[in-house]
Amino acid sequence: MKILNQKGNVLLFAIVAMTAISALGTGIYFMTTTTTFSGLEANAQNRAYQLAVAGRDYALATNPGNIARYFTMANGDKFYLVIAGDQITSTGIVNEGTPYEARRTIQITKTGFGSQADISFARDIAAIGVIQPAGAPSDFISKTETSLSLGKIGSAYRSLFGAAIYGGNATEGNCVQGKCDFGTGFNAFFVFQFASGSTGDGFTFAFFNGDNNTASSVGGYSTSGEMLGYAGNSLVSGSYYLDGLGRGIQPPKVAVEFDPYENTGTGCFSGRNDGSFNHMSLVFWGDNTTSCTSTVGRYTFDDNIHGAGTGGAEDPKNGLRASQPGGDACSYFNGVNLCGGGTLSWPNNWLLNWPSNVYAFRTEVRRKLTPEASGNYQYRFKVWIKRCTSNDPTCASDYAEDADYLNTKTDYTADNPYLDRTIEISSAYHNTFLTMFFGWTTATGSATQSVNINRFKMNFLKE
Repeated sequence: MKILNQKGNVLLFAIVAMTAISALGTGIYFMTTTTTFSGLEANAQNRAYQLAVAGRDYALATNPGNIARYFTMANGDKFYLVIAGDQITSTGIVNEGTPYEARRTIQITKTGFGSQADISFARDIAAIGVIQPAGAPSDFISKTETSLSLGKIGSAYRSLFGAAIYGGNATEGNCVQGKCDFGTGFNAFFVFQFASGSTGDGFTFAFFNGDNNTASSVGGYSTSGEMLGYAGNSLVSGSYYLDGLGRGIQPPKVAVEFDPYENTGTGCFSGRNDGSFNHMSLVFWGDNTTSCTSTVGRYTFDDNIHGAGTGGAEDPKNGLRASQPGGDACSYFNGVNLCGGGTLSWPNNWLLNWPSNVYAFRTEVRRKLTPEASGNYQYRFKVWIKRCTSNDPTCASDYAEDADYLNTKTDYTADNPYLDRTIEISSAYHNTFLTMFFGWTTATGSATQSVNINRFKMNFLKE
């Protein structure tokens, strides 16, 4: 800890000079003035030090990224917080701009702080809640101390769906039982691999509004694996709904889907307008008018049909492959066409091409808190996916814990995203999205799969 007090020393010398002159007049006045000024100085120095401590503690509690920012109290006192990687510097400031100004600075180094996650599997996997039908094999969705498994291979795991949703209380995101502040956005990262023998249907990484949903919200529909547990009203069979209500996941909501199974055509209960290649795509909530059942979730069945939605502020268009009218590579990645131009030569089964199918995924989500001229609010979604060349299921040899690509505390700028989409949503939907839940959804039909997810990390923007 280093203490800096240059302006305090200047003030002290000024007081000494003033009191020395006063002493020429009267000793009693000198003693009274000295006592008064000394008391003021001591009080100001103590307040400045306490403010510096408060700034340090704020940084440790809220885990912000690199910043240089003033925080002002109601009485005008403030602290200036500078974070640069692992180093935290906090300066308390009292009576700024007056002869009684006092500053105290505390500086600490906390190893790993520059890449410290707000939420991670390493710390919070116990708070990931598993949602799956009663009677399903208990390991359909399962966890270890450090990883998440979605699905298993075999006939016992057909025609199932479920989710793994965060339900914890991370103070960094003001989360309460999984409902977190959306704020201006977040960054997230994880590594995943489909196991050998997997054939479909896929999974999503989803986040959805906290106003009309709960940590138990889930989509899915009966034997329709193509809905990936994201679209649909959660009907298991008969009158049994996995969410207990038949609501599904209500909009506004967003998912990145990872889909290795081709479901052509469109319809309430079948067809997602998929291309023939494995793909990763951004999906929202369809057209929100096509009714498929009589439950509250009747409009959710096209929520991952590619191209569903008009593209307006009430129903942004789901990602659609570039080869179709209105489609583009910045919303739908098929392993070949890149957002912004260029191509890759990944095989058409790149999600299932074991053992060379270990991928490191990253997303950065941003939203504006002030409306556009239209009165709508802008949201931007950037997504990267990189193949781990070592085929290590954790990708540890490709990306160390302090690697820029893995560090969700800072923005990633080394290369262009594979998906990059900006939408506007209405004021009503924006206000519904003040809070959010997040997690993974999955489903199977006749095809089954096992997906292992490792090294999840997430940070909320602190602005």
